Amino acid sequence: MGRLFAIGAMILFLMMAATPAGAASFDCAKATRPQEKLICASPEVSRLDASMAVAYKALLQRLSPEAQNEVRRGQREWLAYWPDSCRDQAAPLNPTNKNTQDCAAARYKDRIALFDGPDDVTGDIPLYLVSTYRIRPSDGGVEWIKYAQNVTYFPAVDLGQVAHEKKNLAALIDRWLRKEMDVSANADDAASDSETGKRFIESLPMLLSTGTSTYFYGHGAAHPVSAYSTQHFFLPKARPLLASDIFQGSQWQDGLTALVESRLQKELGDAYYIESRADLRKLAIDPSHWQFNTDGMTIAFNPYEVAPYAAGAPSVNLPWATLMPWLDPQVRSAVARH
Repeated sequence: MGRLFAIGAMILFLMMAATPAGAASFDCAKATRPQEKLICASPEVSRLDASMAVAYKALLQRLSPEAQNEVRRGQREWLAYWPDSCRDQAAPLNPTNKNTQDCAAARYKDRIALFDGPDDVTGDIPLYLVSTYRIRPSDGGVEWIKYAQNVTYFPAVDLGQVAHEKKNLAALIDRWLRKEMDVSANADDAASDSETGKRFIESLPMLLSTGTSTYFYGHGAAHPVSAYSTQHFFLPKARPLLASDIFQGSQWQDGLTALVESRLQKELGDAYYIESRADLRKLAIDPSHWQFNTDGMTIAFNPYEVAPYAAGAPSVNLPWATLMPWLDPQVRSAVARH
C-alpha cells in the first residue's frame, strides 16, 4: 500500500480514538440534504465517508497547488455524481432505502480504491489521480433510462513537485499518461453510459505499463461493450514502447502469430473465427494487446476480436522460454534473471 494510505491509516486511527465508530466526516446533527441524511443513516457509508475524508486530505497535503486544483475539481464532481447515480431513476434520493445505501457504499469504495495507487514512478516522480464524473438526463430516447453517466480516471504526474533534473522525463511520462484520456471527451454524450479508467499494471523493469479499461453502453443497445488495452513507456529511450524494443529481427512476427494461433485454436475450438493468419497477425503484433511479467508475456483480446461475444475476452500466456530466440538482448537478459 502506498505512503498515502500509511499516513491516512495513522491519522484515521487517531481520529477514531476520539470519535464514535462509524462517524461521518461532518456533524450529522446538521445534516439537511438527502445524501447527508443517507450517510448518517448507514453505519457503513458513514465509516466510508470518514475514511475517504482522511485519505483525500492526506493526498492534498502532498501535492502542488496545480495538482490540488485538479484533484479538488474531480472530488467536487464525484460528490455531485454519486447521489444522482444512486437514485431510482427519476425518484428523489431515498436516504433510508437499503438498496440506495448499498449503492452509496459501492460508490465510496470505488472512489477510495482510486486513491490507493502508487505515489510515484521510477522512485522520484510523484503521481496523483485525475478524474471526471458527469451525470445528466439521458437523451437516448429509452423510456426507462433517465440518466447518462460518464466517468473517466487516470494517474498523472505532479510536475510541480518534480526535481529539476527529472523535469523533462516527468513531462514525457505525464503526456503519455494523459494521451487519449481527455477528461472532456464525454462532455456532450448524454445518450450512453461510459467509464474509462487507466491504472498501472505489472511489467518489466525497463517499462512503465498501464491498462485502460473501457465500458460503453449506448442507451437502447442489446448489451454493453467492454474493451481493454495496454500502453507501455520504454524508460531507456524515454518514449512509448516500440515492438522492436522487445523483439529483434524479422521472424518474430510470424513466430509469435503461430504460437498465439495454436493456443487460441486449442482453447476456443469451433468458437475461434479468425479467417486467416494474416488477420490474427495484425492483432498479435500490436503492443496494445501485450502484458508482461517475470514469467512471460500475455496477449489479450477483446470481445469479438477472435471469437463471439459469448467467449468473453480470450488471452494467451507465453512463457519467456518460448520467445527467447526473438527477444531483444536487453529484454532477454532481464527475464533470464528470474
